[in-house]
Amino acid sequence: MRIVGLALLALSVGLAGCADIPRTGPAEKTLTEKHGEVEGFSLIPIDADNVLLYAVRARSDVGTVGGVPAAPRISLSPGDVLRVRISESREGGVFAPLALGGTIFEGVRVDHKGIISLPYAGQVSVTGLTLQGVEARIRSRLEGVAFEPQVYVELVNDRGSTVLVSGEVKVPGRFSLLDAPLTLIDAVSRAGGTNFPPYQVDVVVRRGRHIERLPWSVVQSGHNVQLQPGDEIVIEHNPKVFNALGAVKQTGQVPFTKLDPTLLDALSQVGGLSDEFAHNSGVFVFRLDEPKAWKDEAGQWHEGPAIFRFDMSRPEMMFFAEAFGIRPNDTIYVTNAPSVEWERRIRPIAIGLSAVRNGISLGNSVGLRF
Repeated sequence: MRIVGLALLALSVGLAGCADIPRTGPAEKTLTEKHGEVEGFSLIPIDADNVLLYAVRARSDVGTVGGVPAAPRISLSPGDVLRVRISESREGGVFAPLALGGTIFEGVRVDHKGIISLPYAGQVSVTGLTLQGVEARIRSRLEGVAFEPQVYVELVNDRGSTVLVSGEVKVPGRFSLLDAPLTLIDAVSRAGGTNFPPYQVDVVVRRGRHIERLPWSVVQSGHNVQLQPGDEIVIEHNPKVFNALGAVKQTGQVPFTKLDPTLLDALSQVGGLSDEFAHNSGVFVFRLDEPKAWKDEAGQWHEGPAIFRFDMSRPEMMFFAEAFGIRPNDTIYVTNAPSVEWERRIRPIAIGLSAVRNGISLGNSVGLRF
């Protein structure tokens, strides 16, 4: 009798535990029964009226830099090296006449104070000047010393007219703007390209105190930037992932394979819904930061967390899933089918009944009477 009692106790415990059956996430009913809000999240059923609000972001070519950019303004800075040619219009002066090629001063370096030194001209401040500005300043210093002096200045080794490319590139280094004007794409190409796919890389451009960050794939798709002397370009690895949970064939954290994947892309990456467990009307996308989470009475959109629901039992939902854009750190969750939930609830009961049956059989075998 004691054995049967224990078996009945096991059955009662199994029945009591049905409400607490473990699962990988909430049931579909839990997510939908509150009609629009789930613990502070906006519940948004996707349909033909709203899918375009959350579609893959359109790319724009506005403000792009195409073809060969204009040459940037070149100004001198400490560390630059010049070649200076000074000539006079007649013989007998302190400099050779123009007919003889003038007098050439090689390796004239701009010192840490931005000053160069030349015979008869003395110390000349050149920081921030263009080459034409340096020529004019030297001529003014030679008035009364040379007869109709002609000055030609050439930049032979520069530091201030360069850009620095570093980070996740194959050949980081400093590249001159004197050879040719450079855009972001030009500079990164000179550095051997990025070490990671474009959709997993960001580019940071530092120009003085101004810092701008762009996804590298956005730069390549039309938002190229012309560089200026002194710019610093840092290529950073920025892996973008989404999470897949519930009744899908592959769960876990999944990296993007393109810049703007759709829900259909993401489901394809994880092998689709589980044929054995998934409920095709219970496909959800969780997003912590959605700019169009809810709309007030005045028609103004507000930002917040959102849960998007997709009823994949409807044929048109396949097209909506192809339009809906997945963003970094989104979580795709697929609920179990009702039959699976029912099986999970029945299993403890079946175990309990089996225990009762085994208990009765055991009691009979030892001759217990009821």
